[in-house]
Amino acid sequence: MNRPPVDAACHPPELPALHAQAFPMLSPDQIRLAAPYGEEVRAPAGTVLLQSGGQEGAFYIVLDGYVEVLESEPDGTQHSLLMHRDGEFTGSLDLFTDRPNAVTARADSDSRLLCLSRAGLAQLLLAEPVLADIVLRAFMLRRIGYLRRRPYGGAISRGGVMADGAAVPRSGAAAGQADPVLDLAVIGGGPAGLAAAAYAASEGLHTLLVGGSLCGAEAPGTQALPGFPGTITGLCDGGLLRRAETQSRRFGSHVMPVRVATAFDSTSYPYRVWLDDGQMIEARSLIVATGLVEDGSGEGNTAWLDGCLDTDDRGCILTGRAAAGSMQARAYESSQPGVFAVGAVRAGSVKHVLASIAEGAAAVRFVHRFLDASAH
Repeated sequence: MNRPPVDAACHPPELPALHAQAFPMLSPDQIRLAAPYGEEVRAPAGTVLLQSGGQEGAFYIVLDGYVEVLESEPDGTQHSLLMHRDGEFTGSLDLFTDRPNAVTARADSDSRLLCLSRAGLAQLLLAEPVLADIVLRAFMLRRIGYLRRRPYGGAISRGGVMADGAAVPRSGAAAGQADPVLDLAVIGGGPAGLAAAAYAASEGLHTLLVGGSLCGAEAPGTQALPGFPGTITGLCDGGLLRRAETQSRRFGSHVMPVRVATAFDSTSYPYRVWLDDGQMIEARSLIVATGLVEDGSGEGNTAWLDGCLDTDDRGCILTGRAAAGSMQARAYESSQPGVFAVGAVRAGSVKHVLASIAEGAAAVRFVHRFLDASAH
């Protein structure tokens, strides 16, 4: 088989800090664990596995061969982003959302692959915690790394996102000046908050992730994933947020992994949030992803909001029509316009990690809509 050399050319040279966890190589034993959840397929060289802009989704583990990942330019031309080799896998957070594929994946050589459907991947991640930790870390880091590979530029489309997936800066500050007001503050560093911050930053929103929270688990009894307990601790142990902080500083996005929100002022706009070190931040919109309190009561971690948002009898935040009583209510939006809730802290949410990731990613599009409307 004619293969490219196994060296730095297989992966973007500009991502050395992300390489180890963003592009992990599964061991033979780990691949055997995954095998019952999918089927082995053969793909001749040139076979398109995933099409940019399409809605079809699958997760591929390369058993033998090479899979190239390509990105489309506004004029329709494609360029290579990276090459997956034996033991590596395709995919990103988009597998958990209804967003179209951001990239194209095709077999670069005659290849043998393990193919898992979206449902099969979900079953695998919920049943195999070790694999879940590896895959979810990789998916998060790939989204964050996308900021570095794809700086601002390209054709503009609706919602603050370029037609080719790049980002549109929204800040109203003059060129070369920092805007002290954030487009979005994401409060809570579990899976929902991390996904929301990763998508928001990669789509051009001036974003801050306040990673700490007062909760110990986003959904007690439902998230036995080593690196994703719903709090910041496991994520920092694995280096995920430290890497996110390093990467995001260059793109108008910031991470405060150990800070905790202590108070919220809904009476002024932009909104104000106070942190446990006395800092006050201002933001045009908020995503609350603080999960549940750690005492096992199942109550939402919302005491810091001081009754500013409508909640159910457990303190979980009401959203959409349940909060606004209006047919025009935006999904995930609370009783306070521009303040959204995702993950276990949202009343009526499905309490497991994959659903939390999907909610965090999905809420960002509604943040864009709110910001568009408020700008006019």
